[in-house]
Amino acid sequence: MTLATPSDNPAVGATPRRVVHRRHWGPWIFAALVLLALALLLQAAIRAKVMDLSIVGEYLFSRLVLEGAINSLMLGTTALFLAAGVGLVAALMRVSGNPILTAFSSTYVYLFRGTPMLIQLIFWFNAFPIMFPQLHIAIPFTNWVLVDAQMTQVITPHVAALIGLSLAEGAYMAEIIRGGFLAVDNGQRDAARAIGMSQGLLMRKVVIPQAARIIVPAAGNQYILLLKSTSLASAIGYLELLRISTDIYAANFHVVELLAVAGFWYLVMTAFATVLQTALEKLFPHR
Repeated sequence: MTLATPSDNPAVGATPRRVVHRRHWGPWIFAALVLLALALLLQAAIRAKVMDLSIVGEYLFSRLVLEGAINSLMLGTTALFLAAGVGLVAALMRVSGNPILTAFSSTYVYLFRGTPMLIQLIFWFNAFPIMFPQLHIAIPFTNWVLVDAQMTQVITPHVAALIGLSLAEGAYMAEIIRGGFLAVDNGQRDAARAIGMSQGLLMRKVVIPQAARIIVPAAGNQYILLLKSTSLASAIGYLELLRISTDIYAANFHVVELLAVAGFWYLVMTAFATVLQTALEKLFPHR
């Protein structure tokens, strides 16, 4: 019988070896190139005196610019809530199993996702009042008239921007919500039906709470995109952040400075949306 000695067992009395991690030089080289490119860009901007910081400071918190930022934030937020409602209805139609509702929802999503949002805004502001010149709403079988006005007075730049952004974003939200619905396991639906749940109760108690965990991150990204897309409303005359900045630099010719001011406030709105998205993701954790 042979007895093992301490020298025969490498784990006993062995000198501990230092772990040396392999160095990955590729990311560091790429980071150095990025910093070099940023330094060269900053040097070129300083040499060319492309921006006067005193002008930026003068307009950064001016009343007109703040009014434009608030208009953009309110327009984007209101459009998101309307788009969520439209998207929910379109998604329910898409998964209803009714061929007519499914075809209508699919056509809506295809049209509003397939055409540029700017074209849609211009359509609602210019073409829609021509198609329907008069808005007349009355209670049937009575003489009570609720609304009787020219459509050009009803479809203001704000209303046209709100309709256009809501319907365009609603098409994207419909696909996001539909994807969340389809991600819920069919076995849970079958189990809910087996215990006698109605379709409405099944959606409220089983499908929607679980789908919200998938919908919230994507909806947060869409909110950020929607806040930036409010700049398209400047094409139809709505006084949002970009339109006001454009009007100011058209008068004083400080183009870069006013664009920098507008960009700063878009970043602030994006930060607000990111914080809100993070809070909602904690409220609806993925798992």
